[in-house]
Amino acid sequence: MNDKKIKGAKRNRDIMDRAPLVVLGAFVAAICLLGGSARGDAAQLVFLRPICCLFAGYGIYRLGSQKIKGLVPLYTSLGILGGLMIIQMIPLPYAIWSELPGREVIVNLDIAGGLKGLWRSITLSPSRTGNSLASLIVPLAAVLLFHIYPNHRKKDFLAVIIVIAVCNAMLGILQLLGPSGGVLYFYEFTNSGEAVGFFANRNHSSVFSGSSLLIISYFYAQRWQVFRFSRAYTNIFLAAVYIVIFLSIIINGSRAGLLCGGIALFVGLIIFNLKPPETARHKGIRVNKIGSIIGSIAIFMFSATLILLFFVSDRLPAFSRLIESDPMSDLRAEAMPTLFEMIGSYWPFGSGFGTFDKVYFIHERRELLMPSYFNQAHNDWLQILIEGGAPVALMVVAGIIWYVACVFKLFLATSKDVSHLLFWFGTMAILGIASLVDYPLRTPILSAVTVWMVALLFTARHNLESFGISRQS
Repeated sequence: MNDKKIKGAKRNRDIMDRAPLVVLGAFVAAICLLGGSARGDAAQLVFLRPICCLFAGYGIYRLGSQKIKGLVPLYTSLGILGGLMIIQMIPLPYAIWSELPGREVIVNLDIAGGLKGLWRSITLSPSRTGNSLASLIVPLAAVLLFHIYPNHRKKDFLAVIIVIAVCNAMLGILQLLGPSGGVLYFYEFTNSGEAVGFFANRNHSSVFSGSSLLIISYFYAQRWQVFRFSRAYTNIFLAAVYIVIFLSIIINGSRAGLLCGGIALFVGLIIFNLKPPETARHKGIRVNKIGSIIGSIAIFMFSATLILLFFVSDRLPAFSRLIESDPMSDLRAEAMPTLFEMIGSYWPFGSGFGTFDKVYFIHERRELLMPSYFNQAHNDWLQILIEGGAPVALMVVAGIIWYVACVFKLFLATSKDVSHLLFWFGTMAILGIASLVDYPLRTPILSAVTVWMVALLFTARHNLESFGISRQS
């Protein structure tokens, strides 16, 4: 009888241990199938956000009395961001609201329409800001699922990101083989006929692929295993997915993605040739420097040959777009003075989260008028200043300082293993550069992935052993 009870208890524990992985898989499926668009009016969000509420509820239920050490900055940031959005939606007395910067046009319209005296909120579009507030449920669910995941297997999230990336790349290749705008394209507003994968925008897909190449190099350098596969199978898997993802970047047609992929390839080759000090010391494994150099040369030659073959056969749209004039790029450059003007107009309170496209109409110059419209600033660094003002600027500065401090703490705690510096700063550079010309982090997929990356870094500061990294004296 006691044996049956012991076996039953063990079986229940096994189920409870596997539950976070199963739930994580379901969450990944949801964001991949429904979270590839940065548009706030995408129909898929009607399903994605309620589903994420369920995942967040499960995470809170499983959280129990677990400590949140290491993740405090993430929870605090999400809380402050949500609080700012709520504050922006609170109606203010007209006498106060009318004195806020950038409200002069609306004040004049109120006077002309006999509406003077109405209480209004800081945001110029409360519904858009409310939509932005609802979008926070995705990163909140992501960080909660990360939190409840077994501590000794936190690095599995890097493997999860790699799996998402290779599935995204394979879907993009299938999209090119199929009809333009066919069933493999999930969104109404998308780059039909191009390899967008799970995303609606080819740039976002390619940037994600580029950052995943760096993750693969880092994963290999740390000699980690993909879930519970052996080291040999892990190496085969990493090599195969690297080729597939690199191929998807080449055929994608995104110049930003090609740049990010180039950065990932360059930094990844350096990481590939570095010797993890704790691995060599504690496991007795000597890294063959000659083999590493030969491998790096082989990877570089393979990449160069592949690019050359596609270029010669005129199958490299990204390179073609580099030498051709691009009306959208010209428009972004011409709109830059207007963006800076908008920052000054609404500083320091901002125009309201999610209001950019509506507010841009007020400031748009006549010579830039056209049938299509600017739905985003295509420079997220400037857009968050326009919408969020000084409070968000302070958050960004504090976040960058904290991130850099965490990277250096990890570096010092691991016998000054340079691969950690290269990876975490390389990832920051890729996403930061991509955000200068686009808005990739506004997609639910990349918002969740970014939260996981930051959570991994913050957690590593307090528990190196959970990542398979020995703490050095």
